[in-house]
Amino acid sequence: DLDSAAPRGRPMEALLTRVVLRLRKLIHEQSERTSELIAHPPAIRARAVSEPVVERSKVIREGWCMKESDHLKVWRRRWLVLTRQKLCTFKTDDKAYSQPTSSIDMSNAICSATSSTTIVVRELRNKGSAQENAQKVYSIRFADGIECRAWLAVLHEVIMAQDAPRANVVSRAWESLYHTSE
Repeated sequence: DLDSAAPRGRPMEALLTRVVLRLRKLIHEQSERTSELIAHPPAIRARAVSEPVVERSKVIREGWCMKESDHLKVWRRRWLVLTRQKLCTFKTDDKAYSQPTSSIDMSNAICSATSSTTIVVRELRNKGSAQENAQKVYSIRFADGIECRAWLAVLHEVIMAQDAPRANVVSRAWESLYHTSE
């Protein structure tokens, strides 16, 4: 008991005594936990090899780009992979496709060109409704306008195949590429 161990009439000594007793109790509890862990260690699992998030046979287009990071807004070199279902970025081009740095569901995506070398792809919540808003935004920059237009054409095809009612919005975004300055 903390109060019975404290000297009477000396508040500072009483406080210090309570602190010391509490620390001893915590150290004892921690020591018991450590002993238990040593006696019965948790099972150590081998790190499972990640399954690919993209099947190689379903890749429509892939290549290097610069992607703007979500929070720091710095441009990073990424391997961009497009399938009918996803647009993913990876740190390397090793074709394992197992650890994307990010991905967008193409069934909820729209895209537009912001310059002759930059595309913005947005994944929307509630696509097609009055409450539609962007959930994820990719800003992707390519080495040149030719590469950018090629990616935009393929993205345009994938989005149109996913969502015919939104085709007019995508078409306007596609046309905007030809009306931007370098």
